[in-house]
Amino acid sequence: MNNEGGAALDEQEQKSSALGFLSNTDVLRQITLILGLTICLAIAVFILLWGKEPEMRPLGTFNTQELVSTLDYLDQQKIPYQVDGKSVLVSAENYADIRLRLTRAGLASSSDASNDGEAILLKDSSFGVSQRMESERLKLSRERQLASAIEQFQNVAKAQVLLAIPKDNVFARNERKPSATVVLSLKGTALGQGEVDSIVDMVASAVHGLEPTRVTVTDQNGRLLNSGSQDPLSAQTRKEFAMQQKQELEYKQKIDAILIPVLGADNYTAEVDLSLDFSQQEQTRKTYNPDLPAVRSEMTVEENSANGSNGGVPGALSNQPPAASNIPEQAAGGEGGTTSSGRSRKEATRNFELDTTVSHIRRQQGGIRRMTVSVAVDYKAVPGADGAVTREARSQAELDTLRRLLSGGLGFDVTRGDTLEVVAIPFNRPELETVADIPVYEQPWFWRAVRIAASVLVIIVLIVTVVRPMLKRLLYPDAKPEGELDFDNHTVLGGDDELSLLAAQAEAEPVFGLRDGQLKLPDLHRDEDLLKAVRALVANEPDLAAQVIKEWVTKDA
Repeated sequence: MNNEGGAALDEQEQKSSALGFLSNTDVLRQITLILGLTICLAIAVFILLWGKEPEMRPLGTFNTQELVSTLDYLDQQKIPYQVDGKSVLVSAENYADIRLRLTRAGLASSSDASNDGEAILLKDSSFGVSQRMESERLKLSRERQLASAIEQFQNVAKAQVLLAIPKDNVFARNERKPSATVVLSLKGTALGQGEVDSIVDMVASAVHGLEPTRVTVTDQNGRLLNSGSQDPLSAQTRKEFAMQQKQELEYKQKIDAILIPVLGADNYTAEVDLSLDFSQQEQTRKTYNPDLPAVRSEMTVEENSANGSNGGVPGALSNQPPAASNIPEQAAGGEGGTTSSGRSRKEATRNFELDTTVSHIRRQQGGIRRMTVSVAVDYKAVPGADGAVTREARSQAELDTLRRLLSGGLGFDVTRGDTLEVVAIPFNRPELETVADIPVYEQPWFWRAVRIAASVLVIIVLIVTVVRPMLKRLLYPDAKPEGELDFDNHTVLGGDDELSLLAAQAEAEPVFGLRDGQLKLPDLHRDEDLLKAVRALVANEPDLAAQVIKEWVTKDA
């Protein structure tokens, strides 16, 4: 009995000390159990983190420069992200908003695709390289230089230039002209026509013999910015249409700037139609003014001559006597003496020129030939005495005031036929129906809560079904499964109170003994269990065992 008490005491000490049980357990078994517990713990942590972690979505694939810029922007905006190589992952819930903010900031994603053909062309030159290969390398170098120059534009993220340069031909009639294609990746904002023309002129001037009309420019969305294959008339028509749309948009913005502070953004609608004059006109005019003559030239000659006594410079001619003349004996008039003769000449020439004006007029293309503006104004809301809101038409005075505002702000010219219509008309405003409540299972927080609850449930099941039995086997390696009776000491090994209560009830009931001269044993199904039961009976009930043996001997006798 003392030995049995010492064994029970040792067993109790081993149960109270986990380290004691670990020391008595096989080393391989300890390692296996600890490894299993570690794996279960890791799985539990992973499931818990998976339940709390938001769903991530790839934002795009970036090259090195774009990746640095994008990460700097995300850090600056304090947006959580994950980096997977050259891809950036963001929360799927905020994906649309982050994408829009990146686009507004001018950060676009692009994928780096390596070109095996370029790698071959850029190899070191060798003795066996053909002339064609050398020319292709030179062309590729020029394409990359042009692309690098175009990427210096503020709104251009990436550029690719393709040149088609034919071989030189000695015959002029068979000579083919080069052409070029430029593909642009923009940063979210469209290029102006001036920037497109700059790119076209830059490419055309960098390639010998390339004309600007043979340069095609397109963007990453497939929009044709400049055509090198269309005829000049079609290209000119496209430019004129773009110019008309631009001017109409400018006038709409002016209308908004005038009417929004007065009426509100949703209380009017306006439309502008412009008729532009793209014809080239040059006019030279020469006019004369007969009422304002001008003297062009004038010549005046006046000559007076008189004959008197000889005189002059002394000399041979002046000292000669006069020729013989008949002197009258008596002068007329009864007067004596001599008279002197004279000569006078007067000539005047005056030329007049009419006042002439020469004017040369060259009209600018794209001038407004006629402008038509239509504005529809909604009825105004008037609150009633009972609080109900009614809609009433605006007075003619209000419409005239709006018409004067628009006429002065838009620069109307009646002489060229501009028209302006301001009409009050009730707008069709459908009543907004009450939006039905979103079901719980369609709300964004529902599935996240389901994931967290499922994670917690999986962890609990894992602990109950795997971790707890493994811990018991690790701490109590010699313990019997719960509910199994140990007939050696008449106790039930169990940790829970309910199992202990059932074990106590089982001990209270007679599971084995003599009844009606027969040995009653528990319901055992294996020989090992039967042998254990018999040993327990002999050890704990020696008198009963002796009586059974005596009865067996008596029956055999």
